[in-house]
Amino acid sequence: MNGRIMIVEDERIVALDLRQTLESFGHEVVMVASSGEQAVADGPALKPDLVLMDIHLDGPMDGTQAACALQKHNIPVLFLTAFASQTVLDLAERSSPYGYLVKPVETRSLQATVRMALARRRAEREVEKGEERLRMAVDVAELGVWEWDAAEGNFIGEGRFESILGEVPDSLGDASSGFLARIEPDYRTPIADALVNGGAIRTTVKLREAPATGRNGWVDFHARAFAADGDMSRAIGVIRDVTAEREREERLRRAAVVFTSTGEGMAILDTAQRVISVNPAFERLTGFAEAEILERSPDDFLYARRRDDGFASRLNESESDYWCGEIACFHKDGNLFTAWQHLCVVRDAHGEVSNYVLALSDNGALRRAEAQINHLAYHDALTGLGNRNMLEDTIEREIERARQDASQFAVLFIDLDGFKLINDTMGHTTGDTLLTEIARRINRILRRTDTAIRIGGDEFVVVVPGVDRLEDCASLAEKLLCEIRAHVDLERERVSISASIGIALYPDNANDCSSLVQAADSAMYGAKERGRNRFAFYSNDMAERAMERLHIEQGLLRAIANEQLSLQYQPVVRLDDGQLVGFEALIRWDEPTHGRISPERFIPVAEECGLIDYIGGWVLRTACTQALQWIQNGFPTLRLAVNVSARQMNAEDFEDSVRDILDDTGFPPQQLELEITESTLQAVEHSRELLGRLKTLGLMISIDDFGTGFSSLSLLKHLPIDRIKIDRSFVTDLPDHPSNVAVTEAIIAMAYSLGHALIAEGVETPEQQQFLRARGCGEAQGFLFSRPLDVDDVNLLIALPRSGPLS
Repeated sequence: MNGRIMIVEDERIVALDLRQTLESFGHEVVMVASSGEQAVADGPALKPDLVLMDIHLDGPMDGTQAACALQKHNIPVLFLTAFASQTVLDLAERSSPYGYLVKPVETRSLQATVRMALARRRAEREVEKGEERLRMAVDVAELGVWEWDAAEGNFIGEGRFESILGEVPDSLGDASSGFLARIEPDYRTPIADALVNGGAIRTTVKLREAPATGRNGWVDFHARAFAADGDMSRAIGVIRDVTAEREREERLRRAAVVFTSTGEGMAILDTAQRVISVNPAFERLTGFAEAEILERSPDDFLYARRRDDGFASRLNESESDYWCGEIACFHKDGNLFTAWQHLCVVRDAHGEVSNYVLALSDNGALRRAEAQINHLAYHDALTGLGNRNMLEDTIEREIERARQDASQFAVLFIDLDGFKLINDTMGHTTGDTLLTEIARRINRILRRTDTAIRIGGDEFVVVVPGVDRLEDCASLAEKLLCEIRAHVDLERERVSISASIGIALYPDNANDCSSLVQAADSAMYGAKERGRNRFAFYSNDMAERAMERLHIEQGLLRAIANEQLSLQYQPVVRLDDGQLVGFEALIRWDEPTHGRISPERFIPVAEECGLIDYIGGWVLRTACTQALQWIQNGFPTLRLAVNVSARQMNAEDFEDSVRDILDDTGFPPQQLELEITESTLQAVEHSRELLGRLKTLGLMISIDDFGTGFSSLSLLKHLPIDRIKIDRSFVTDLPDHPSNVAVTEAIIAMAYSLGHALIAEGVETPEQQQFLRARGCGEAQGFLFSRPLDVDDVNLLIALPRSGPLS
């Protein structure tokens, strides 16, 4: 068979002779090139079947170099040259030529050699076409082809192998980098066993995550091993990425689980709207088994419909492929039930209808859920009473009724006295039991027209419509107080709890919901101020006190944030010689608008709202830091007194807080004195144990305002007290008031008999000083000696010689 031939020959006559000879054989000479460069430049475009190549050519590129370049384009070369030395043959061999003829060559030899080369080329092209078809098939099938040669230790991966696996491994079974190491262990063993035994295997395996790509997934694995002398010599196989297919299967499995297990009744319909599948929930809801309704339309057995109100008409109502709404359905037993139905059209990739999906939800369950949600929205979950939402609705409704009838109604605000103590000591579960019982008792007293509300914590509100007389409100409040304070059995404890009740009337006290509740709240605080376990009607002065309390609370928050609080220091002197012995730290609040606000006004508010914990800690830390400087500046024996509130001492971490402040500031604990009132000690549980632990820190304890509280003698007897402070109320009228004289002398006598030191506060006259000194009172403070001093004034005082008395 003739072929297309390129001649590369730099001798023009020889080239012309070759052309004529080849054409006489019937071949087509597509080009005669005189240099290797020209052959390499034009050969790839011409794609000749064969190149007759001289080795020695004009130019820098010889024939062997040109042949190697053409080989890259799969163009065969036949050398025709006058040289055949060993060196030339070695160079020619590198290009894998189709033949080597030495000039001069006979015509018959040339014809035979060219013909055989062309035949070889045709055979190779058939192989190349087959390989190309195989590569294309592998690519279309998205296969990765691999081969392992055990003898050579060579692993080959082709096709999509690298893209599937992320890399081509070095071996088949190496523990760390081999092909099988990329397969999860659970799937690896059967494959290894089959290959070792020289068998075939077809399976789906899971890949381990590749470190280089972070990819894993699933592949179909087909392989066969070939054995020689009982050992595997070669293995070959293909892999195909089926991760997406496995994920689709997993999604279908999940969808099948959802379809089977969901509580919503579902039916799948074909394009003719006939049932092809239903889930168990559909069977339970309708009573129809799947076999009974297959290939039937829901219009035939399900809908209790009006004319033209079937499946298709509902979808036609919708502008989309979706419809939902409430429908009436027949149960298999003939009874009617209502359901919420979802209809949707399923379309294929071309937008054509492939299925319909029908879903039914039990409307009865939805309505019960709505009722439950509505109940939760308006009722307290713990007690079952109304909540804030009901309170607002009830008061708004009663306001509207009262306006129409020209009547009035009352709002009672109830707060339990001492509930926090029970809740904290006996636990929140016990506290919840107590609240539930109190709610039951409140409901038991009320009329059917009255409404009881729990607005949070231990606070309740009662709305009482149709009030004609104030006496009726007072009578109801008394009944509630009596019912609430009756003992309650909680676990193994029998407890009693009282309440404070505030009463506000519409329209006399307020004209809207918020104001009415606020007025009743203010009245409740008035009842607490009068001693608790009682009721009080709203009055304007209560509102003023409540507003002042609010202003003080908000002002304190700003004062803390803006650092408006400061300390002054009241000097303490010895009465026998007037020498300065120390200071009492006194907190001051200079409000930018209202000026200085006395501690008597803001300390009780700070205790109620919880700010006293921060304020008390700040006072102690600030005073210790400042007093330490005075000790270091020449007053080594200085004693510092700081007041402590009941709220501070009730805190679980009070002892730790005091210890931390002493450690942080470096103030000597033996020179710190905590002043605690009698009422504070009575309000603090386990005060004896707490004071004992404070004493172990090395500091001193004094009783402030002694004689103004209760159980003074028991306090003196049992508590680890260092000093008693005689209240200013007994000092004021000394020495002219006989009763104050008697009380003061008794306090001094008891203190000395128990070994406690004494200090009198509020000393303002020399006569008071002389009286106290004559009866053995050791120390005093008051305006006679000095008013409270700022830090700068104390600095000046410390700098003065202390050889004489302060006064």
